[in-house]
Amino acid sequence: MLAGDQSITRDLSLSRTDFKPFFISSRFQAGKHSLHLHQTTSQKPHETCDSFLMVCIIIPRSRLQVVIWLSPIRRKSNMADYLPSELIVKILSRLPSKSLLRCRSVCKSWKSLISSPEFIQTHLHNFNQLNSRNIVRCCLQPENREAYTVHLDDQHLTLDTPIDFPFSLTPDDYNYGNPFFTRIGCCNGVICLYNAASTRNEILLWNPSIRRKVTITPPVQPYRNYNRDHIFVFGFGYCNISDDYKVVRLVCDGITFSDRPEVEIYTVKTATWKTIMFPQDSRFCRILGDRSHVFLNGCVHWLAGDRDISQSSILTLDISTELFGEIQLPDFHVKCPSMPVTISVVGDSLGLIYSFRPLFVCSSDYKVLVMKEYKIPTSWTLIYEVHFPDIDLGRPLKLRNNGDLITRSSSCNLMIYNKEAGCYIVDGCCRKGDELYSISIDGYQESLALLDVGSDS
Repeated sequence: MLAGDQSITRDLSLSRTDFKPFFISSRFQAGKHSLHLHQTTSQKPHETCDSFLMVCIIIPRSRLQVVIWLSPIRRKSNMADYLPSELIVKILSRLPSKSLLRCRSVCKSWKSLISSPEFIQTHLHNFNQLNSRNIVRCCLQPENREAYTVHLDDQHLTLDTPIDFPFSLTPDDYNYGNPFFTRIGCCNGVICLYNAASTRNEILLWNPSIRRKVTITPPVQPYRNYNRDHIFVFGFGYCNISDDYKVVRLVCDGITFSDRPEVEIYTVKTATWKTIMFPQDSRFCRILGDRSHVFLNGCVHWLAGDRDISQSSILTLDISTELFGEIQLPDFHVKCPSMPVTISVVGDSLGLIYSFRPLFVCSSDYKVLVMKEYKIPTSWTLIYEVHFPDIDLGRPLKLRNNGDLITRSSSCNLMIYNKEAGCYIVDGCCRKGDELYSISIDGYQESLALLDVGSDS
């Protein structure tokens, strides 16, 4: 591979339990038989000219092992002198985020590379290409604790690993009886949470992969004619043009729903809020934030309706241009506008889940639709219907990339419905004996997002 050096690349059959993700560098002293191994060297093995450097990287969840033997190392040499930069990027971009944090201490060039916006985007794509996962959030009582677990995106959402949640609310933090954060959304591995119960109304951006957070304080200003009776609806997304994350807050009249919402946008890089205009000609004055929102194709999507929800549609906001738009719902929605509907994402497409669950009747009826061509209303396509006359699958939460329906049962269990396999419960979300207050699920991508902003969590 490299002139004058011995390089070995082996393709080995490795299971997840055979090796843990690691990066090692080893030093051989000339004329000695001792071998010194240490993870992510705190020493500098390239400071003497009678040293040899071996780099061994095992890429987790793959069959690739790379072992590189380098010839005598000149003083203060650069790793790029021995490895092509393209190869370094390809190898490092397939390592877990925690391993990359350790790799930053290998040399200055690696630290600069791993911290660059270009590499962060490359890692987001390469690492998650074959590592599709989901993150489940459980709110537990009576200890008022939030538990997060990462699950593989296989048939049964197999438990992968629990995540330590470093935040908590004390009685001094909340005064409305709900001791949990409100989940806004998840984008590129960054989870957006809102402290709705506190008078501070703080917003948190949290990347559990690298344990980084950004704390956002909303602007304090009077809202026209709302007094204290207003409703906050949020959105969260990523702008690929400016390589920045944005939080959107819509302030709606909470009583008469007669005025258009006020719109505020927070930009992470500038750490500032600004106000933008809601469309003057829009007929929508109610944003149905309790029906969920999704981020897709650079836009935040909400369900929106007029004052009495006799007309409803999908309201969009382009995160880059900060312009609003509208996507019409399927034709049959006009005939039954009051039927509950949930927005979701199916692969790279927009999806809808219509649910009909009569009160005091243990039954389940759902219609699942996918928009085949983005923003083309005539492309709404019914992909399947679910009818269980004697089973209540509960409230629909989201659709998986393969179209499976995920619901939250009345006992707060996660349920999966598959057309071939039927329905079953997701295991491993919480410990035995825990009392569930609520549960939610999002698609999850491990990333280095927020590496250059915020603070350790």
